[in-house]
This record gives sequence, structure tokens and C-alpha cells, in this order.
Amino acid sequence: MKRVLVLANNLSQASFRVRIAALAPLLAERGFLLDVQLRPKGWLRGPRLWRLLTSAKRAHAVILQRRLLNPWEATRLRRHARKIFYDIDDALMYHNRPVGLVSRWRTARRFRATARALDHVVAGNDYLADIFRREGKSATIIPTMVDSARYARKLHAATDSPRLVWIGSNSTLDYVEKFLPALEQAARDVKGLRLVTIGDKTVSSSALNIDHEIWSEQTEAAALLRGDIGIAPTPADQWTLGKCGFKILQYMAAGLPVIASPVGANEQIVQEGITGFLPATPGEWPAAIARLAADAALRARMGDAGRELAEQRYSLAVAADEWARLLNEA
Repeated sequence: MKRVLVLANNLSQASFRVRIAALAPLLAERGFLLDVQLRPKGWLRGPRLWRLLTSAKRAHAVILQRRLLNPWEATRLRRHARKIFYDIDDALMYHNRPVGLVSRWRTARRFRATARALDHVVAGNDYLADIFRREGKSATIIPTMVDSARYARKLHAATDSPRLVWIGSNSTLDYVEKFLPALEQAARDVKGLRLVTIGDKTVSSSALNIDHEIWSEQTEAAALLRGDIGIAPTPADQWTLGKCGFKILQYMAAGLPVIASPVGANEQIVQEGITGFLPATPGEWPAAIARLAADAALRARMGDAGRELAEQRYSLAVAADEWARLLNEA
């Protein structure tokens, strides 16, 4: 069994859970033991972090998961690690909110230091891979995967109260806010339309009825079945282009048709007219919603196609095989 040191920043973050933790048993079957270590925090983290980075010399390889390193950290890790893989599913070299010049400089400095130290990048989509390729690094695309076995399949039927469903974090709730006028127009066009949100917070509207469920890992799969159509509204910017479409994969695993903005990985995952729709502008969303809301057979057909795609192309076994190949080459 070959030991692979995983340097993680947050064990509860979806990125770690679906891109690393979920693969651990499958990689063990393929001969690789993931030794997950949290990056120390706090004022006295220096000595502990120094020892952790030095311990990389005892590992077959290192996976740095979704973290930009300070220059001294990158230098220390490079000195001791045999091979460093970087797993990334967000555009961390940019910011998803306005920040000052100092913050932008600090992020750019860490990005350059991290990129110099890496041997190979494992990116969730082409956009992220290309950022590192421009830095002279080799990169492999391993999309974010989904464990379809965790999700029951939606049984679609005609309904007088069709429900959109959205799942996400507080940082992406802003996207729902930006698309709220389009969703409210859909509510005026489609009698009985409701929105189910799954997360820590929700949005409010006087024109659209909204039900909310607090997110938990234990209940998210069942909560998705309250919806008939999964939605992923996404504005286009440097940050969102790096998004890897995990919520879309969850919808597909649950057998839901998807309506998503054609941004980043969304456009690669959703097959237009087969697993869902990709309205190019917010103004095109109401028509897409109305079409699916009125046709249970279409929802079922797209939901089945999405589930099949999730099982075949976005399964954990596919990701584990690709990671095993990369680690064996190390």
C-alpha cells in the first residue's frame, strides 16, 4: 500500500468531501492509502506546519487540495515531496467578491508560488486546467463526481404545483438573487410554480412561493426529491467560470431535468434537449421552465438520461481509476 499525503484545508467543505474523501475507499482498493492532514491554523501553527510539510518526504506523493500556499510553504513542500499533485475545483486565484489591492496582490503571490512548486494539476474543468497550463504546468481534467447510489430517483408525474429546486452554499445564493426576476416571471406564467431552496439561507420574493430546507449531508438527497426541476442560475465571471457543476450532478443523480446557465462546466455537463436546457440569458429562463413544468413525460425522459450520464461519466469509479493512473506514474 502506497501512502499519499493529502494536505487539506477544510474537511467539511463539499470540495473535499466529493473530490477526496469519497474516493479514499476506492483508491485503497487500488493500492493507495490517503493520509489526510489538516493544515494547522492559529498563531502557533508555524512549527506544526513546518513538521507537516517536512513529513512529505515519507509519502509516495502529495495531493494539495484546494489551497494556495505562501511562498515559504511552497518552497518547503517542494524540497521534501517526491511529487506534488494539486486538486482544484474553484478559481481560487481570483475572488468571488470585491477585495482591495493588498488582497489581490497576496492571492496572486500565493498562486505563483504554488504553481511553481507543482508537478501536475488535477482540475475540475478545462478553464482551471488552462490557467495552470499557461504557467507551464501539465494538467489532467477529472470532473467533480457524484455517488449516484446515495440518491433515489425522482418519479415524475403531472402536477398542479411544479417545483423548482436549488441547492447550494451562501456564496452561490447571490446567483439565485440575480436571476429572481426571471424566476418570478416564470411564476406568473406557470400556475402553482414554487421554488425549493436547500442550504443555510434562502431568498425572499412576493411573486414566487419559496419553501426552504436547511442543508445537511444526511438529508440533502431526500430533499432534492421535493423538486421536479433542478436549477443552476450562474452569472459569467472569472470566478464562476471555474465552477465545476456539482449541484447539476446531484440533480441528475436524483433523476431531475436541469435548467442551467451555459457557464463553465455547466455547459459541458448538461446536454441541451437531452438532460435539460441551457438558456443563454435570464430572459430565456421562463420559457424553459414552462416547457418542463407542463410536460411530466419530458421531465421523466430528461431525468432518466441525466441519471444514466451521472452513473457512466461522472461516477466515483471513473475518478478513482484516473487518480490511480496518475499516482502510479508518480
